Amino acid sequence: MLYFLFLYQNESGELLYEKKFQADIDSNMDLFGSFFAALKTFTSKMAHVGSEELNTIGLGALIAFITMIREVNIDLVLIAEEEDKKEIQKLSSKLKAIILNYKELFSVEAVKSEDFEKFDKEINDIVLSHRKILDPNVLIEKQIEFLKSVWNQRGKISDQLREERKELENERTIIVNNLLKEHNVLKKFSLCKLILKISDKLEDEHFFLEYQNKAKILATEINDQKIKMKFYLNRVKESLKVTSNTLGERNLIGGDFKEVYSNLYSFSSKLKNFAFVEIYEKYYNLANRLIYRKGISPEEFSLVIDEIRNMDENIESYL
Repeated sequence: MLYFLFLYQNESGELLYEKKFQADIDSNMDLFGSFFAALKTFTSKMAHVGSEELNTIGLGALIAFITMIREVNIDLVLIAEEEDKKEIQKLSSKLKAIILNYKELFSVEAVKSEDFEKFDKEINDIVLSHRKILDPNVLIEKQIEFLKSVWNQRGKISDQLREERKELENERTIIVNNLLKEHNVLKKFSLCKLILKISDKLEDEHFFLEYQNKAKILATEINDQKIKMKFYLNRVKESLKVTSNTLGERNLIGGDFKEVYSNLYSFSSKLKNFAFVEIYEKYYNLANRLIYRKGISPEEFSLVIDEIRNMDENIESYL
């Protein structure tokens, strides 16, 4: 079965193009993100030993088939099962021909989207024509085996690293304890990534998979929260515009800003446990000043409205 197709720039090892050909992969991309990163790094380094002939590198139950395409300085890497070697050889030749037909894609900085779409479609079509190497099953149950094989082949646990193992484990324990005490979701996500990095060095697959899943959950939470923040920020802008247009002859401080308050309060509540405390408090206090105006002069209230009106539309600026 065919799992992955990678194209690497031969000299730099830069990943230029990738395709995944099993159903389990696309439905679990977040879960397997760190694993794919390790696999790509490994294959990009190993591709440098290739020649124009098809080279193979064992990856546990899988094989990396590597073909150097000298005309465009690209390494074609296919990850598949060993039993499909003959079919992969046929496919590699056809893929090479397609890549050479589109060599301009890899020699210019600005690529036309329609050219890339044609290239991508031809790659898909030629792979789909080799149906015997496509199977919608497997992957999840093989991930630990893949990880162990990649780690073993790249020799990551060196003698020096074994001596430092205890130090790495202690560092990870400290980060885990910090994670348990942390409330800021973005910081928790960063700590999870640090734990993944150390677990990768330690070849600790159980810890790796556990925190990979935690990172996936946090990434989903972060994405959902950003969508909600953007929604309420837009509502703040819209409701402020409507309220300002209905003031007539009244001063700003005499206007009804309850809807603006409601939206801004909701926006500030979404910042809690995401932004720095002072950022959250700034917009929480701005919202309150729209309602509780005792002791606020018309000039001061006008400054409050200006600050709300000029809020940055880029959500990342608040995080």
